[in-house]
Amino acid sequence: MNMKKKILAGILSGALILGGGFTINTAQANEPPAPEQQQEFQGKDKRPHRPQMTEEQLNNYAKDLAEYYGLNQDEIATALKNHVHFEDVKQAAILAKLSNKSFAEVLAMKVDWFQVAEKLGVTRERYEAFVKDEMLEGLAKHSKLDKKTVESLLKENYHPHDITIAGLIANASGKNVKDVFAKRTINNNWEDVAKELGVDLKQIMPEKPNFGRKHR
Repeated sequence: MNMKKKILAGILSGALILGGGFTINTAQANEPPAPEQQQEFQGKDKRPHRPQMTEEQLNNYAKDLAEYYGLNQDEIATALKNHVHFEDVKQAAILAKLSNKSFAEVLAMKVDWFQVAEKLGVTRERYEAFVKDEMLEGLAKHSKLDKKTVESLLKENYHPHDITIAGLIANASGKNVKDVFAKRTINNNWEDVAKELGVDLKQIMPEKPNFGRKHR
């Protein structure tokens, strides 16, 4: 997968959603990757099932999205409670921010996100630049790496999920992140790498909901 697809997949996955927010949990660190899924403006039939969330979790997600993008929390919460897919909520939030429209107004336009973006005057280039910058900032924060390092790792085809875990292990162990990646092989998992470096993976991995597909 090239860097553009990796960035678009990452921003809509559990590797990162918000600056304050949701990342992979410890149990998922050892799970095998699911088949790659096209995440960019895709149809519902191609997407993973929406995970079951409590009302409190939905309200917290709506609150974080509203604060992060400067949108109406009630509108987002209503969409989530009406079972709108998380990816549609995320797309509507981004396009609402980029077009200065309300979340509800943008969501109501949805037939195909390409068409909505075109109607709102949001070019593909502007959208992708926004998503890329958001992805890099968020991954840098969650992995405790700098943006330049994160971008370099993405270009080297490391997955955002793995960058997050490797960055946290590197930070906790005082090792260089590339040295941490070098210890990850087909014969071990991230928990093994952390243990070898004297790090308790459960202590450094935030226990948060994952709103995207599961990764190794």
